Amino acid sequence: MVSSALGLGAAATLYATRKPLFESTAELAINSVLQRDIVEGDETKQIVGGRGTEQLVNTEMLILRSGDLAKEVAAAIGPDRLLPEVAQPRVEDAAWVVQNGLEVQTALKGSNVVQVIYRHPNPQLTVDVLNEVVKRYYQKHLKIHRSVDSLDAVAKQVEQVGTKLRATEAELNKMKSDAGIISLDDEKLSLSSQRERTKQELNSAKAERAQQATLVDRLEQHVSELAGSSISPIGSQAKSAPALPAAPTAAEIDTYQTLNKRIEFLQQRDFELSAKFAAGDSQVVGTRKELSKARAEKQQMLEKTPGLVVQAAVAPGAPAADPAAELKVQKDKLAGLDARIASYSKDLETCGSRLTQLAVVGPKIVDLERKRDTEDTEFRSFEKSLKQAQIDGTLDQATMGDIRVVDQPSPPIKTFSEVMKKIIIGLAGAGVGIGVGIAFLLELVIDRRIKRPTEIESRLQLPLMLSIPFVRPKNRGALLISNDRGAEGEGERPALPAVRGNNGFNSYPPKTDHFIHPYSEAIRDRIVFNFQVNNMTHKPKLMAVAGLSAGAGASTIAAGLAKAFSEVNGAKVLLVDLSSDLPDDNPMFGNKPLHSLVGALQAARNTRFKEGSQNLYLASAASRKSGEANGAAFGPMHLYELLPHFRASEFDYIIFDMPALAQTSPTLAMAGLMDKVLLVVDGEDTNRETLKWGYSELVKGRADVSCIYNKARSHAPNWVQSEV
Repeated sequence: MVSSALGLGAAATLYATRKPLFESTAELAINSVLQRDIVEGDETKQIVGGRGTEQLVNTEMLILRSGDLAKEVAAAIGPDRLLPEVAQPRVEDAAWVVQNGLEVQTALKGSNVVQVIYRHPNPQLTVDVLNEVVKRYYQKHLKIHRSVDSLDAVAKQVEQVGTKLRATEAELNKMKSDAGIISLDDEKLSLSSQRERTKQELNSAKAERAQQATLVDRLEQHVSELAGSSISPIGSQAKSAPALPAAPTAAEIDTYQTLNKRIEFLQQRDFELSAKFAAGDSQVVGTRKELSKARAEKQQMLEKTPGLVVQAAVAPGAPAADPAAELKVQKDKLAGLDARIASYSKDLETCGSRLTQLAVVGPKIVDLERKRDTEDTEFRSFEKSLKQAQIDGTLDQATMGDIRVVDQPSPPIKTFSEVMKKIIIGLAGAGVGIGVGIAFLLELVIDRRIKRPTEIESRLQLPLMLSIPFVRPKNRGALLISNDRGAEGEGERPALPAVRGNNGFNSYPPKTDHFIHPYSEAIRDRIVFNFQVNNMTHKPKLMAVAGLSAGAGASTIAAGLAKAFSEVNGAKVLLVDLSSDLPDDNPMFGNKPLHSLVGALQAARNTRFKEGSQNLYLASAASRKSGEANGAAFGPMHLYELLPHFRASEFDYIIFDMPALAQTSPTLAMAGLMDKVLLVVDGEDTNRETLKWGYSELVKGRADVSCIYNKARSHAPNWVQSEV
């Protein structure tokens, strides 16, 4: 409470004494951003919305917060207005004032509306600075996203790239002129086509010449045969001349001419297929087989009818040609074929030389053309950028459609800076936080006491039987055992044991007004139920009540539990006090007779013990009769010696009020002999480690242990406690 009051007081003092600032707010809607590259000239329009909204808006917010923009605003407003207390203010210092008072944020998370806030002690200056920030922001936006400032740079680059392009074109034109070509690809294609045609014509001419040479050879043989024949003189015996070959018939001439045409067709087809397909192609092989077959047929016809060579060239029905004249004509034709072959061979040689020249100069021309195209593309790009830069230079930033002012700078209002707000809130919260922290520190670190019964089960995982609230001494009621009304002595009718009522149910006598009675009865009922569940039928049943510290309330609970068991019909109960040094002065017992252990056991052996009206007997190890053992403390060995006597007695329940647990306490050794052990936890003086240690030590001795949380205090108000 003290730390909270101090924190709130400091926050209130700072709020009252701190000089406030004036604040003005403007809002900008960023609908889209037109991005134009300075050098490449690429233009992209990014619409604000979707996944990229935050990135685009953050970029514009950084522009608004930039130091360059603050310098421009400071220079426009005037450093002397921003820093009136400085004799010769600098623009850089004034820009810091602008940046320090400027705040940029989005109106909502993911929104494209940006809030621009400026704070300053001067109200008029607040509005003036914010107006200038919005105005200068438009110009800064154009400079960053468009090519306003790139006009000179782009113009210089256009000039440089243009000079390189013209030099490359001049070199390329000179090389083409020296090579005598206009287009390298067209020239190569033309020469390749021309060479293929020349090859075909040459092959055709060679084949025709071979055919013509055969014809000339046949004609020469025919003419020589005609010249060698002669007529014998008149009157002399005629000398027989060799027989002339028979003249070919018209059908043979037609067949021969048709065969020649077929040979020419097959030759032409062979040339065409050879140019398209490989030598092993099926079409090429089939054509050549047909050509060989036609030529063989022609050779057979000439061998059979040699006159076909001459008569085949004469039209049917025409007179036979002169063999000598025909021979001369065919030789002239053969010479013409030789001239054609020589011309075709020369053309092929020329084409080969030309192609060789192109193979040398071609790569150089290709490199120059590629270089020219690259430089031309670069030149056009820079030229486009130059034109766009000229357009952007004349553009009015107020007409930009991608960014609009949603709200003009508002009139100044009094406020505190964000830092001051955080300091004020921090001071107030720090006091509360320190108080809460101290409470947690005390609860979790310093004060290790068990303050709530729920901690026993939830945090320590130990069995909890019952929780007894704290009761002030004045409200605890009368003596626990000494004020039994109706207990008039031995041999009289007992007043406490339960009797059967008129309705058939057990009725109990009135209870005394001590506060422990309802809790001791609840403990009794749960223990009895536990005995029944575990089928424990032997007598007597031994129970022990021990605390973790002196004054934990174990004696009160033991006395109340003994009284509660004595109210069971016919039950004989012995309460053994092992914790009090002076049990005779115990105020809970009052005038009840107090026996020694030996005396109590002797009384239990009396034949009239079961018929007697007294149900509750008190004994103490500290009480001695004359002639008994000396005053040595009662320990585990004494209990071991008396255990057979306890077992043989007529008591139904024997309850031991044990000493508090400690490292040397005899309770740890005696607890294992008990049928039930109640471990009393003092809500005011027991920490978690002590409880864990005590419980574990009792469990090691094989004791059946349950915890009783005593003196439980409620830290909540009464009106809250009633609701819990």
